[in-house]
Amino acid sequence: MATSPDDARPTSSDNRRKPVRSTQYMIAPAGAGISAQTLAEQLNQFGNILWTHDQRGVSGPPIAVVRMPDEAAAALRRSTAGSLIIEPDSHLRAASFAGPASSFIPAATTMTALGPDFKVTIRVLSEAGAPVEQATVQLVGEQASAQGRTDRDGNVDLTLRGEVPETIAAIFVSARSGHWGLWQQRPNIETDAVNTFTLKPLPVPGGLDWGAEAMRFDQIPNHCRGADVKIALIDSGVATSHKLLADIEHGIDARRGEDRSWSKDVTGHGTPCASIINAAAQADHGIRGYAPDSELHVCKLPLDARCSDLIAALDDCLQNGIDVACVGVGCERGSVLVEQHIAMAKQQGLSIVAAAGNSGERILFPACSPHVVAVGAVGRMGTFAEDSPQAAQAAAATAAAGGLFVPPFSCRGPELDLCAPGVAVIACQSPDGYAVCDGTSLAAAHVAALAALILADHADFKGSFIAKDAHRVERLFQILKETAQPIGHPWQTGAGLPDAARALGVWSDQRPLAMPLNAGLREMHSAIRQLDRIPFGASQAMIFEPPRGPANVTRLPLNPAPLAFQAAGGGTATVHELRAAMALAGLAEGP
Repeated sequence: MATSPDDARPTSSDNRRKPVRSTQYMIAPAGAGISAQTLAEQLNQFGNILWTHDQRGVSGPPIAVVRMPDEAAAALRRSTAGSLIIEPDSHLRAASFAGPASSFIPAATTMTALGPDFKVTIRVLSEAGAPVEQATVQLVGEQASAQGRTDRDGNVDLTLRGEVPETIAAIFVSARSGHWGLWQQRPNIETDAVNTFTLKPLPVPGGLDWGAEAMRFDQIPNHCRGADVKIALIDSGVATSHKLLADIEHGIDARRGEDRSWSKDVTGHGTPCASIINAAAQADHGIRGYAPDSELHVCKLPLDARCSDLIAALDDCLQNGIDVACVGVGCERGSVLVEQHIAMAKQQGLSIVAAAGNSGERILFPACSPHVVAVGAVGRMGTFAEDSPQAAQAAAATAAAGGLFVPPFSCRGPELDLCAPGVAVIACQSPDGYAVCDGTSLAAAHVAALAALILADHADFKGSFIAKDAHRVERLFQILKETAQPIGHPWQTGAGLPDAARALGVWSDQRPLAMPLNAGLREMHSAIRQLDRIPFGASQAMIFEPPRGPANVTRLPLNPAPLAFQAAGGGTATVHELRAAMALAGLAEGP
């Protein structure tokens, strides 16, 4: 019997047919001699070529970004017999701590649904009674959690499945700017009312943050400001509308090329990092960056950033003669093609400092590369209110020396190189405010700023290591790591907390810190298990990952006194000490 189109139904065979899954891949020739055009012609039959990376004048193999079915990628790899590098163009995520996590709350004691969906309205107000817009609110129950942002009236509606008011374990509120956050355990939540919470105002910051004392930025001369050093911030953009960041003039959109989109920061991730590096404080108020005279270049990544965008950003850095790149993004799996560009950048004297990540697990790529300095976060007790989200982090943290602690979100492992302030850091926020920020990206910004000061004022980079090459990069990494203060287990804090005074050779006694090497067997076993967690799937088309490890450093003695500065509040060097320092530097005969 004939059937009309309206009578057509899928057969059992159609029902069993799986949907074709497509993935975005980066594909490049494994050897030299293939042009971008030849590569594109070779790949046309396999998928949709989104674009071909032209390297923007930087030497290197062409890269095609192609969307194709996973089966086609596997077939292409088999047919080319290793002549092409084929790997997923992985998504990157920002290494900022987006908000409180339910991992701070004890595990659920029951797994049985207690009732229907629990719907609640939260209102967030300032102490003056004004609504706080764009505040992140998270409710954590015994079985589920829900998160949202407040509207212009300060309200947000949240729904938790299988919870009742009595099972709400905690509420976290984090303001985008202008206020301290809030953490309450076992809050009194009602379903038939608007639940109002009030945030304390954040005072207008003045001078340097707590991180200045922790890393001893406050012990170096005022003229050490990073002059003539170029720093690239590879992140979500920077709000140059902020009065302290208005002098930033250089930037690019890594995916689309030249335009002014880099001067806006929708997510609010790059702006705080930029202020740590480059903010120019006004008079007696406002945040002052640690390298305010450096030339900051903004490499903006799109909201859906991928590894191919990171490659484009690195190429832009090389074109602009960047000295230090601060990378605030990463992904779980490594990329061979990105690693090639990192190695090429290192050969041309580009030092890369990257955030370790905020999942609390193994260190993200590219921070885990042996050509990159990976930076984790630390906090300090007493720098936040007892009812703040930072207090929740401290409650679940690992203690370190000197009142410091490693927050649970900071990624850890043997690839970690350094740690730096990344909890309760007061920084600029778009469009023109201030915020309390957390995350390893902020820690990386601290280290990038110190790297700029070392390149600008350390004697090594005016003499033996003046050439922009790999030796210069590894010498910088060596100074950062070997002058750091050990504060905890290396898998959690790396070589320790960078010491600006020691790194720059300021006349100041070394600050002794008691290092609690108290990692138990359970923590060590947990870390090893995390290192073994490698997600597979579409990435099966990639044969191997690039090597992981701590940053390679120069294996040469450090000059004990590269500069004859006097530390703030320190004693004056004696003639004998000055003559000894000159002898060590090869400038005069010894005493």
